[in-house]
Amino acid sequence: MGPLLVFVRTVAVCIAYLGFALVGVTLWGGKFISENRRHTLIAWFTHLWARCSCFLFNIRIRVVGGFQVVPGSLIVANHIGTPDIFVLGACFPGFFVSKAEIAEWPLFNWLARLGDTIFADRDKRHQVKEIIEQMRGRLEEGCSVILFPEGRATSGRELLDFKPSTFEAAVRAGCDVVPTTIIYHDGHQPSIACWYEVTFFQHILRLLKNPCLEVTVFVHEPIQGETDRCVLAEKSWRIVRETHAKETRSGD
Repeated sequence: MGPLLVFVRTVAVCIAYLGFALVGVTLWGGKFISENRRHTLIAWFTHLWARCSCFLFNIRIRVVGGFQVVPGSLIVANHIGTPDIFVLGACFPGFFVSKAEIAEWPLFNWLARLGDTIFADRDKRHQVKEIIEQMRGRLEEGCSVILFPEGRATSGRELLDFKPSTFEAAVRAGCDVVPTTIIYHDGHQPSIACWYEVTFFQHILRLLKNPCLEVTVFVHEPIQGETDRCVLAEKSWRIVRETHAKETRSGD
């Protein structure tokens, strides 16, 4: 069943992603669509792409928290692996801030570019201002932005400090910041969802082989009115860390 599942999923993913790529090309080629309108449409098609990805990889999402997330919010979460993108994209229409290396991944790079992903190379300090301005622009248009402020994927057993620099976009846009905790329930340590100390190919192959992946997304109360990016990052980290620590302990 393993090789057959991998083959069927691979074919289905390629066909589905090609379809979404064609939609993306159409949106980018729309000369009579305003940039604001194009961003709104791309955010919603990215949302549909993420939901389709969850279906293809059989990722089952349970959302905890009844807080309303208004469009134009900065959504921040812990980062474990590629499924985080599918899961958060399925929960929230919006744009991702992703590390620059994604632009080199096969297949995913096209989709990321067509999805108007904001690429961040944190090793280039001069780029930070540009990233913040891109994020601020999307937020002020009423489009949510999804950020993994740890800066890299982890084993899922730890939570790195949140880097405060990009929280400046939320300060300038005057928008809500929504801390979100992602917890996977597949019984593996680290989780099948984890992209840590393995190659990208090995990571994707594990996902293709895995019959089902269950995940809980804890949507916490939005942080409003904070004007200090360092305080925003610290508050968000503490909220995510509290739930992460509790759920990680209970899963032991």
